[in-house]
Amino acid sequence: MNTGLKIIVPGGLNTDLIGLGVERLLGPGELTLGGTFHVGPGGKARNMAQMAAAWLGPDQVAMIGKSVRDPFGLWKVPLDALKEAGVNTEAVQILDFEQAGRKFPGIALIPVDQSGRNQIYCIPGINNDFLPADILAAEEIFSNAVNPAYLMLALEIPTETVKASIESAKRHGIRVVLDPGGISPEAENHLLLQDIFLIKPNEHEAEILTGTPITGLESASEAAARLLSRGVQYVMITHGAHGAYLFGENIFKHIPAPEISGGNIHDETGCGDQVTATLTACLTEGMSVVQAAEVAVRAGTMQFHRKGIQPVRKSDVF
Repeated sequence: MNTGLKIIVPGGLNTDLIGLGVERLLGPGELTLGGTFHVGPGGKARNMAQMAAAWLGPDQVAMIGKSVRDPFGLWKVPLDALKEAGVNTEAVQILDFEQAGRKFPGIALIPVDQSGRNQIYCIPGINNDFLPADILAAEEIFSNAVNPAYLMLALEIPTETVKASIESAKRHGIRVVLDPGGISPEAENHLLLQDIFLIKPNEHEAEILTGTPITGLESASEAAARLLSRGVQYVMITHGAHGAYLFGENIFKHIPAPEISGGNIHDETGCGDQVTATLTACLTEGMSVVQAAEVAVRAGTMQFHRKGIQPVRKSDVF
């Protein structure tokens, strides 16, 4: 195990099937023609692991997860992308198709319209079998993380596994950064918010968590106050083209999205993941929360002008 490990990422490994540049997002029973088809690696946590590794370099990020060797080879897409980025995948279990009960890897069906707006239909597959026992089996990874180390979490895995991950991080003095992508109203009461260093919801997730619609800095502040009162140390709420809002002790800040020339590509896919990954990577490098958040918003804006998941590297920003 590499002693330079800085970020641990438990989560699902998905393959994204993307219709890019469709005319519009459809309602029930509608059909449209057009766009281009793209197959790429996905899963929020997996995206964040790849993005953090692209920023930090090899052997500094490890992923814990589960997949299955399906007959179409869909399992290879996310795993190969992790390995190419230098993510440690020793704790990713790959089951045989029959052994897994003929379950498939996680799949996301994603139409993206010409303005960059998307819909995501996530079919979890084998990710639903990623259990607390799998976290305990990876205890060595937690033991070998260096200080300051971070756990990056999303909510596309069973709630019990989220809890087990946070508990393992707490035992080893590892700070938790939670991107609540995948949250549902039913899941809110199960979150261990008192053990979260930083939570980074988008405006929709922040409303689910707090009941406060996010329209700007003041409403974001109201939502953040509710989360801070429950033990979270820092709250960063992303708000699409408006940028993000950051709150914590003596922090009350709007971070506008920068103007970036990105051609004709507009794709929301992975933008929030890029923000979380860049933020966490910058924190491991010793940046303050404010500095890390500002860099992360720029990286997330750059991701918007890239087709599918194409991680933003440090050299792209600085």
